Amino acid sequence: MSVIKAEQAKVISEWLPKLCEALLKADPEIVAIVQFGSSVYAPNSALDLDLLVVTRNKKASEVYWDAVWSSGQPFWVDLIVVEVGEKLGFLGAAVRAFGRLLFGDLNAVLEVTKNMPVPTFDEAREILDEAERYLLDARNAQTPTRREMHYRNAFNSLFDAARLAAMAFLLTEETRWGILAKKLPEPFDQQFRTIVDDLHVAIFYRRSLPLDIEGEFERQRERVRKFIDDLETASKKT
Repeated sequence: MSVIKAEQAKVISEWLPKLCEALLKADPEIVAIVQFGSSVYAPNSALDLDLLVVTRNKKASEVYWDAVWSSGQPFWVDLIVVEVGEKLGFLGAAVRAFGRLLFGDLNAVLEVTKNMPVPTFDEAREILDEAERYLLDARNAQTPTRREMHYRNAFNSLFDAARLAAMAFLLTEETRWGILAKKLPEPFDQQFRTIVDDLHVAIFYRRSLPLDIEGEFERQRERVRKFIDDLETASKKT
């Protein structure tokens, strides 16, 4: 789904009402929808649209993804769904810093994003486990489209684990990978950039899945695990 960059902001703004309508139809218990991330602070160069959905009662993930697809989806969406009062985690800082309320109750958003501590190395390792769950979802997927989506999310979770480790090392709530890469010392800066390029950009955004998906996933998981371990070791020396 390619979109000419100069027209992206217009495409997004025209599509968002349709997307919100589809989500609210799929889950009438939604109390807030928030757009955040690069589509807010750099809409003409964003590679995806980050959305936070806050609901009273979370439904199966397919309910929300079906709504996204039914809206026409001219742009890739990264969708996060939480229940009222549930803490969002490290992404709370990004929502607070670059969030745009599209629908609903701002207080519900503030509740799920408050008191966000700097992530830890152990939390980064927990995201590696989340990546495994996406891999299992891919194996059990009923359609090729959903199988691809889950595989891409699995690799992207490895990227997220590396991002959390960088945040833990730098003791920051900053989530933007470009800024994190600039702040990391050598050789971690370049290691992190290649992780971003290989997992987040090539596989997740450009949909360039490797031929040996599961074998490559294992190699990349160990690569990210070593990156996390090395960052933690270096942090104890500073």
